[in-house]
Amino acid sequence: MRRLRILDYPWHQVHSYRLHKALPADFTYLETRTFLWNVAQRPVPMNFAGGIAAQDVNPRDYDLAILHLDQWCDGRHNLRALSYRIMNLSAQDIPRIIIMHGTPDDAENRLTILRLIDDLPVVCNSEQAAAEWDGGDERIDCYGLPQFRTIIHGYTVDEFGNEPLENRRQEIITICSGGNWSRIYHGIPLVERLMRDVPLIWYGPRGNRDWLSNYDDYRQMLATSLIYFSPTRRAPMPGARTEAMLSGCCIVTVPGNDVETYIDHGRTGLIVNTYIEARNTLLALLKWPDVAYKVGQLGREAARKLFCAELFREEWLRVLEGIGVWTS
Repeated sequence: MRRLRILDYPWHQVHSYRLHKALPADFTYLETRTFLWNVAQRPVPMNFAGGIAAQDVNPRDYDLAILHLDQWCDGRHNLRALSYRIMNLSAQDIPRIIIMHGTPDDAENRLTILRLIDDLPVVCNSEQAAAEWDGGDERIDCYGLPQFRTIIHGYTVDEFGNEPLENRRQEIITICSGGNWSRIYHGIPLVERLMRDVPLIWYGPRGNRDWLSNYDDYRQMLATSLIYFSPTRRAPMPGARTEAMLSGCCIVTVPGNDVETYIDHGRTGLIVNTYIEARNTLLALLKWPDVAYKVGQLGREAARKLFCAELFREEWLRVLEGIGVWTS
């Protein structure tokens, strides 16, 4: 099988890892940062071919260039926006596609990001995100196709363990990062409020538990946890929630960005709309660990079908065939 030659650059490494695992491709990274891969987050994939300086890029060496954007690229001088601009200039003569990692803050933010996008094709992580960026304009990309399309993330599902109930800590965990600029996006106010009433273990720079040191520790933590709470309404399909689901955690999540499509409320997870619902649901699950474990196991079965690398690969190759860089 022919392998694609892809030019990429450091961005959301966990998402990049999934893409490396799924696509029949070799990835070279444009050196937009001093480091190209953080081995503490994910092991270096076998198809990572190293880095290249912008001045050394030869368009004939690549079939595709992947660019990355989110709503925080509206600042001309932040690292996200600068990396995008460097890559876009370096890849002018290579077929380009954008992965959109976020959702618009407001109308002004959306228009600013659309100017960066221009007429390039865009892959979003949820149907809601694609609809919000399109804004009902039915935008068309440079290939004559609908500009915003959706590919839901996919995993090599056997990477995630699944411990029996007796090996799971009867605790509630959440993984929630972000700073002052992203408090609402990441759901931090809800987490802070819940911590006053619920014994919540919060992994993150603002939380009460440090980040785990490596991928093995992270997966072990998920596989031995009972309940996972996801507080973000704005993030399109957060990966940590899916990874917890694949590990058999009972998922309690706020709604938004298509989660209702992938979680059968009351069976494969629980969707809570208000603070009161979140507090009462989490406290009840701590009292009934058998129920939490059963929901977690049903959620894991569903996640292994919905979020597998095979579907992820099929969707990506279908999109790449549409823009002429892959032939099935």
